[in-house]
Amino acid sequence: MKLELQQFFDFYKVINVKALSERLGMNQSLLAQYVKGIKKPSPAQTKRILNGIQQVGKELSAIRFIL
Repeated sequence: MKLELQQFFDFYKVINVKALSERLGMNQSLLAQYVKGIKKPSPAQTKRILNGIQQVGKELSAIRFIL
């Protein structure tokens, strides 16, 4: 699946921009501008954001609950 950054955050509303920006060490307002489509991230910034999102996904998929 290929999505633009804004589409991704519209679809996955559960992803918190503030928390992700802190995790990435990225300015929150800048990431919010990317998410809202106000600014377009460079290819390097896009890769940085994607890598961060994918890392969160890996961590979530590795979680095992105690039953």
